[in-house]
Amino acid sequence: MSPLSLMNPPPALALLVFLGFFTSGRAENPGADATPLTITSPSRMQVVQRRTKNEGVVKLAGTCSTAANEIRYRISGQPQIGALSSNWQTVPVDAKTQIFETSMSLPSGGWYALDVKAFADGKEVATAGLDKFGVGEVFVVAGQSNAGSYGSEKQETKTGLVSEFDGQQWNVANDPQKGAGGTGGSFMPAFGDAMAKRLGVPIGLIPVAAGGTSVRQWLPKGIRFKQNTTTGAGVVQTGDEYESTGALFSSLTKPMKALGIGGFRAVLWHQGESDAGQAREGHPADRQISGAQYIEFMEQVIRRSRNAAAWPVPWITAITTYHSERDPGDDEFRAAMQSLWSKGLSWPGPDTDTLTGDLRAGVHFNGRGLQKHGELWAGKVGPWVESLLAEPRDGPPGKDYKMVWHDEFDGPTLDETKWAHRSVGERRGAWIDPECVSFDGQGHMLISIKKVGDQYHGGMIGTEKKKSWTYGYFECRVQVATQPGMNTAFWVQAPRMAAPDQGKGIADDTEHNGTELDILEYIARQGDVAHFNLHWNGYGKLHKSAPADGWLPGLRQGFHVYGMEWTPEGYTFYLDGRPYWHTTEAISKTEEYIILDLEVSAWAGGIDKAKLPVSAVFDWVRVWQK
Repeated sequence: MSPLSLMNPPPALALLVFLGFFTSGRAENPGADATPLTITSPSRMQVVQRRTKNEGVVKLAGTCSTAANEIRYRISGQPQIGALSSNWQTVPVDAKTQIFETSMSLPSGGWYALDVKAFADGKEVATAGLDKFGVGEVFVVAGQSNAGSYGSEKQETKTGLVSEFDGQQWNVANDPQKGAGGTGGSFMPAFGDAMAKRLGVPIGLIPVAAGGTSVRQWLPKGIRFKQNTTTGAGVVQTGDEYESTGALFSSLTKPMKALGIGGFRAVLWHQGESDAGQAREGHPADRQISGAQYIEFMEQVIRRSRNAAAWPVPWITAITTYHSERDPGDDEFRAAMQSLWSKGLSWPGPDTDTLTGDLRAGVHFNGRGLQKHGELWAGKVGPWVESLLAEPRDGPPGKDYKMVWHDEFDGPTLDETKWAHRSVGERRGAWIDPECVSFDGQGHMLISIKKVGDQYHGGMIGTEKKKSWTYGYFECRVQVATQPGMNTAFWVQAPRMAAPDQGKGIADDTEHNGTELDILEYIARQGDVAHFNLHWNGYGKLHKSAPADGWLPGLRQGFHVYGMEWTPEGYTFYLDGRPYWHTTEAISKTEEYIILDLEVSAWAGGIDKAKLPVSAVFDWVRVWQK
């Protein structure tokens, strides 16, 4: 079951006004009868997160202090590709409030300039303008001092294409970063410059780091732990336990909520020096946490932040255990930080413990170190962003794969040499019915949810006892059912997966028992989010799982390709050929078979609200192996 409950995502808009995120445009007086005109969105130096490689949606909003009935606007500047239209566009004005608002679809790029004119019955009554806003990449930067402005030498952006948001307004991202703790230098100008050069778009940064902080201080309020923080700051004592005040978690999630679903690319996290090996540094040993606790706390911060943001926010986390030249790394915490990657909780960031010697000024960085730090971050984040912006595709991720099995669903009936109906009969309060599987004669298989009398019927097919595979790339093109109360699924399963529950296998012997691998689970309340999951050790008391989610704009519309690469080293899950989740948890090394279904699910909400009948449409299924 998904750890998130998501709504349909709104368009990619500017930060919400309640955050204080706006700068009024310059108003001009073209004549004695002019009416003041104020632009409230976008803001000067603002970067709006693009939704695709070439496009983003920017909110245009403002007010006229007296009567106007039409607004005209024009955007100028250089997009990443092509040219902007020089035509004026019109926006209606609310007659009562004199507020105007629209969504502008703009190409990636910038900086752009905005000109706005107000008209009353065809007569121009006011003008306003705004320079320097763009459509590009936005990142929240969090953690402790090396994610803030504590370096020994202040840095400046050389491209001029990097800005930061301080909680009130956007600024040029010259140090010190106003939204982060500290008054010195940071890696952010160098990171932003490297990313702007690589991607060709403006870069927006939202720094929320706080110096000297433990991961415990970033936890949401209410999570208890035994050890006080090293400094005793940021927590309150409750009995013989402690809990975070929640202040830092709030500072992290407030902009995440305000930016909205898909309103930024990722959280960049640099934190750990205040937790790794503190006893060796002479701090009280009874305040030291273990590497295992660090993983546990980080998982809470990451998952709870995603719940607060209401979408599966990507995290990119660094290795950060350096204290000094005599203590340049902590093996326990380095392994813990790497396990965040292997568990699929975050994507790999830079190994900052490698930045030593003449790149440091104590635990912090000097000017050269800050430049190198920013470049290391860009070296990890840049390729990852490019992978998400790649053109949609199908087929395996490498040229050394060849197709070994497929079904294009071209026939009039189910190919019983490949498939069999599965779990026919009562299942989870509904029914699995072979009559709910049909073919449209145009190369599609439909699995439908129908109401038969007082019962809800769905369908499920599988290749069990027909064909199974160990390792490979598994892919299906499907149009999901978007009505509530049902789950569209594409998954693989091993015959012995439930054996430990039944006393027929050894617990945690996943290599031989297998893992349920959910390549796609889709429910309507998650909007444009596909759910992935691993299940192992059966489905009873021994059961374990590792869930994840991937947000793909437009997932609810039309066909999309869902894929998984399974190797002896781990699993990578793909949406339209782009990698969304990688994990090395619960690696199965036994044969597994494919299952496709659309069934009624309590997890998916109330089926009584669905408009039936409704179908998930499967175009094809393919398996590739090396």
